[in-house]
Amino acid sequence: MSLKVILIYAKALAIREQAAALFKDGHAVRGEGSRDEIYPPLGIGILAAELEQLGYEVKLLDDSIEEIETLRAGMQWADVVGISSLTPNARRARELGKIAKDDYGRFVVMGGPHPTTNPEFFLEHGAADICVQGEGDLTLPEVLEAYTEPHKWEAIEGITFLKDGVLTATPRRALIKKIDDLPFPAYHLYDIPKYMRLMVNPGVTLITSRGCPYACTFCDAEMTPRQYRAMSPERTVDLIAMLLDRYNPPQMMFFDDLFTIQRKRVIAVCKEIIRRGLYFEWACESRLDTMDFELLRWMRKAGCVKIYYGLESGSPDVLVTVKKGLTKERIVAAAKLNREVGMSFKYFLIYGFPQETWKDHELTEDIVRETRPDQVHVSLLQPIPGTEIYEELKPTLTRDVAEMDFHYWHGTESFKHPLFTFDQLHEEREKLLKMHAQVTRRWSARLHRKFERLVAMIRNPVLIGDWIEIQQRRATFKRRVRSSEWKHVFDRSKRDATAVQVPQVSFD
Repeated sequence: MSLKVILIYAKALAIREQAAALFKDGHAVRGEGSRDEIYPPLGIGILAAELEQLGYEVKLLDDSIEEIETLRAGMQWADVVGISSLTPNARRARELGKIAKDDYGRFVVMGGPHPTTNPEFFLEHGAADICVQGEGDLTLPEVLEAYTEPHKWEAIEGITFLKDGVLTATPRRALIKKIDDLPFPAYHLYDIPKYMRLMVNPGVTLITSRGCPYACTFCDAEMTPRQYRAMSPERTVDLIAMLLDRYNPPQMMFFDDLFTIQRKRVIAVCKEIIRRGLYFEWACESRLDTMDFELLRWMRKAGCVKIYYGLESGSPDVLVTVKKGLTKERIVAAAKLNREVGMSFKYFLIYGFPQETWKDHELTEDIVRETRPDQVHVSLLQPIPGTEIYEELKPTLTRDVAEMDFHYWHGTESFKHPLFTFDQLHEEREKLLKMHAQVTRRWSARLHRKFERLVAMIRNPVLIGDWIEIQQRRATFKRRVRSSEWKHVFDRSKRDATAVQVPQVSFD
């Protein structure tokens, strides 16, 4: 009989309850809560597919949508319990690990960012037998082969465990080099239509690359240290085609850390989407300094409707301090290109960096006013273990971030800022949101945007041909979606006002 393995994605209950309350009320303005849309965890989905290929019997459970009774039943069914944990969910993951071990006597493997950087959080509390450091694609199968033989554990790369009560770590395993060699996530082990019905914007997520080569001080890159690897364009579009055929979603979201880092690859993906006659809308995350006119043209033609840019700040000093590697000139130029091509774009910003001053906030407001993104999202800094900024802020931490309820998109105070109070940071954040509404939502601002687009098309006639092609493709896309379960995505009266995933603020 094959070994039975259950893989669980842990979700902090306070965050889950907050999202559930927001989404239960069909009339609520969800604002930032729409960032709490429930997506199937693809990391453990890939691990599940790999284990199935090896002959294991596997189940996937997502703590975001399942009740504790279902998780307990899964633990009871399994021989081995694997739990994935981000830092915001670490306390919940530890709780689930204790249940699996204490109530059911199961062997527990922890993986993900927090077990990578802080394995002692789980091991020293009896919530795990082994913590995996970094990618688990090759490590987890080796653990499953030897989980009943502790004397073999030291030969397994990329794990930490307790040996005679002492924390013991083996050398880190080299990262997977060829992403094409990995199977697609085991989407079939999730109820994907159920996820889509829970979303403001129904769609399917996918990951086509791993890692990011940049060195931002606030970003936890310990899972894939600064090494970028990607699927080939052909395999990327194979995955897209499979998802369209199987689930017929109206949109897709590329959850790559940085989708556009390889320009030629992205253009090749876009051309292949068009060549195969695939009609869908999609969004991705990117950096402003990776964009150029030709790349944006092809992305827009292939169905990209929104790009999320991690800007973080409009202050040159802050951008240098956090090692973002952006300049004002690049920001302004890239924003102008997005508007000319007709691409909707959104900034992710962070307030609360320790070096920040009132002047830095003014400069951020200035850059938002000048570049006029369609949306902005302002988070309050949360120092995450494993990041450079966490080490810098250690002396000012008021509590262990893993022991508190917080979310990357919702402010929770965990350190004392040298200049701002926590309430002042919230006030500064609201001030920026209102200013953004003033410069983008008035009729004059919208007219200015249309005029800017028209001028760009006159100066670059190729954009006229692109616009015609995009409209033709969009018509085919609309026919497909309107004949599906997801036809309501075109009925704005039945959709929450925060479908664009920004807080609704008044600028009067």
